[in-house]
Amino acid sequence: MMRSPGRRPIRVACLLAGLLMAAPHAGWAADAPPPPGWYSAGGLSFVMASGNSGASTLGAKAEVKRLWPRATFILAGSAVRADASDPSRRAIGSPTDFRVEAGPRVAKAAKYDARAAFDRRVTDRLAWQVGAEFERDRFSGLKGRTLGLAGLTYLLANRKDFTLKSGLAATLAHQTEVVDDPATRDTFAGLRLSADAERKFANTTYVGGLAVDENLEDTADLRARFANALAVAMSRRLALQVGLLLVYDHQPSLVEVPLYDAAGVPTRVTVAARAATLDTTLTVSLVVSFAPRAATP
Repeated sequence: MMRSPGRRPIRVACLLAGLLMAAPHAGWAADAPPPPGWYSAGGLSFVMASGNSGASTLGAKAEVKRLWPRATFILAGSAVRADASDPSRRAIGSPTDFRVEAGPRVAKAAKYDARAAFDRRVTDRLAWQVGAEFERDRFSGLKGRTLGLAGLTYLLANRKDFTLKSGLAATLAHQTEVVDDPATRDTFAGLRLSADAERKFANTTYVGGLAVDENLEDTADLRARFANALAVAMSRRLALQVGLLLVYDHQPSLVEVPLYDAAGVPTRVTVAARAATLDTTLTVSLVVSFAPRAATP
């Protein structure tokens, strides 16, 4: 019996998370916590092509964190947008008298997300958490999704070179789709399982986060987000970072796609179809970080 290929990204993400958990098999005792205060990190990447083709891609991300002795507040966001001339070049006029110009700029990708979370430790390892998230990706059929969560987190490992935190939370989501799907509800309750890890080497830091969201009102609506970032420090504040984001939706939204006939000729008609189940985003960016040198009030 053949296995469904749609489940493979979830299996791979869970396997990687398991490897991270198994890696630091010794020294699980907590080290001294980082000093309280404000921490921030921001990254920017930009690629542009012009001449015979016109295209540009902009990526940006930022995170602000506030640490207290027993609490943490995080505010983060990211954006990726790609534009291209479509067609790259076109002729305006007649076959014997024309001018050549670039085609109109058309968005080819646009993804935006923001999140805020507050953690308050009850013990050295157990904490309660509340948070909110927003994401928009019109190319995947999502005009906007707002999600609120409340739950518990547990610190499995807390060392200077490795931290690992798991979480379980109840969620309430409201989404607006580009193409309305009458078979789905716009507001629904759910459950989230999460794991966040940070692994530090000599001058390299890996940060990974896995979040699996289950719609409790429609169990076929399963979503997973697996974010990875590998940063190589160039100085105390600057680092070169490579990021890989995998977003899996077992029941994707509807999108409008152009219809072509059997000969490949456009019919000038659009039809509603399901978006792809897996989205992959790879970014390379320069990151600037700020952190306190010592404790602050």
